[in-house]
Amino acid sequence: MLKIINKEDSVKQNTNKMVEKKKVITKTVNRSGKSLVKKALVVKTKTQSNITSENIKKMNEKVAAQKEALANKKVEEMEVGKKENVKEDKKYNLTVGLKDLLAAGSHLGHKISKTHPKALENVYTQKDGVQVFDLVKTLESLEKSCNFIYNAKRNGKQIVLVGTKRQAREVVRRVAMEAGVPYVTDRWLGGTISNWDQIRKNVKKLTDLKEGLEKGKFVDATKKELSQMNKEIARLEKIVGGLVGVDKFFDILFVVDAGFEKTVIKEAKLRNVKTVGIVDSDANPFKIDFAIPANDDSVKSVTLIVEEIGKAIKAAGVK
Repeated sequence: MLKIINKEDSVKQNTNKMVEKKKVITKTVNRSGKSLVKKALVVKTKTQSNITSENIKKMNEKVAAQKEALANKKVEEMEVGKKENVKEDKKYNLTVGLKDLLAAGSHLGHKISKTHPKALENVYTQKDGVQVFDLVKTLESLEKSCNFIYNAKRNGKQIVLVGTKRQAREVVRRVAMEAGVPYVTDRWLGGTISNWDQIRKNVKKLTDLKEGLEKGKFVDATKKELSQMNKEIARLEKIVGGLVGVDKFFDILFVVDAGFEKTVIKEAKLRNVKTVGIVDSDANPFKIDFAIPANDDSVKSVTLIVEEIGKAIKAAGVK
């Protein structure tokens, strides 16, 4: 009897195991069936809408080409607009000649020992140990420089005159004020070009202080505060006084003595600002864009050239 019961139990156990296996098999089949159905549906939708990796690639290329075409069109339109706004170059007629340059002493350079090797191409001869400039080249360079400034001013470019050496201060200030252009005569503040945002803040501060005093905004200020304001105005006048009213960044810098104003030239190169200037025989004329080989120590020579530059600016008729 005991043996029979065991057999029945074992049969039951086997049948239960078989049922469980069947359940597992049916579950896996159903799951795999579902996944197969899903895959079939995806393939069907892809084939119906023709969405393949190749088609997607072609569509992306088409969109990229359209975007590039639109960008090129915009650039072309901008260039056309710029060309339309730019005025055609006109010739500026100099009001000075070789005799005027000779009378002003523009032909006299530095001693032979102080001559820069690259300045020799502008030297005509040597006399009593002093280099003598070829005034024909000086006149040609002056004409090129004046024409460049004249046409640049006609197209609304911002020109700044720089002359911080003693011989140039008065004439540069006077000519700049007459021509209605900004100037720097007392001291070139390092970073005027490379750190223009900060300089513009100082210019605005100077303008606000001046306007405040004129309009009576500081009526309630004490004597000490007014004294401090006047001192600050005097300080800012020396640094940025000639730049008041500058509405945009510099386009062209005219300098008296490129060797003396080497910081100005260096900063201008960093920001791609065009430079024009008087270059004596002790400086490298290739460091600036438009060099005028002439005497930059004689007041007469500096005055003659700076005044001619001022005439070119005024002749442009744009302020």
